[in-house]
Amino acid sequence: KMKVSIQAYANTISRLTEKLEEIGSSVDPFFQELKKAGQLGTVDEMDQSRLKEIKKQFQVATDQYRALEKMVWNAKVPAKLIGKHQLLKRYLREYANQCQKMVDAVDDQTKKLDEVAFQESEHAQEAAMGQMTKALTKIMSSLMG
Repeated sequence: KMKVSIQAYANTISRLTEKLEEIGSSVDPFFQELKKAGQLGTVDEMDQSRLKEIKKQFQVATDQYRALEKMVWNAKVPAKLIGKHQLLKRYLREYANQCQKMVDAVDDQTKKLDEVAFQESEHAQEAAMGQMTKALTKIMSSLMG
């Protein structure tokens, strides 16, 4: 039986961490802009092309999270890390699902934002990211040890 390469797995985890950071940074300005408009109740006053662009960027980020999810799903995991990896998979999937809910909360055609869905998704994303970070931290300290 082939022994799973710790190094290959470590590379996957490091790539995941990097990409999560990267995607988050690139989508955040769009998120902040929409969140502020939502709070001020000015979404319907936004330029339609701008709202469309924000929704598009949300979808781009979500699709990138889905690609990461696939990478994590297909990773060959060292035996001692299988439990922690299962948690990572679960929270990454939850995170991506919640990002899609945020995309779907934006209606660029009628210039409406489903505020309730948007806020629920934001809180659920924070929770999932918190759990994901915890799992990643445990995985990394296991890899070092």
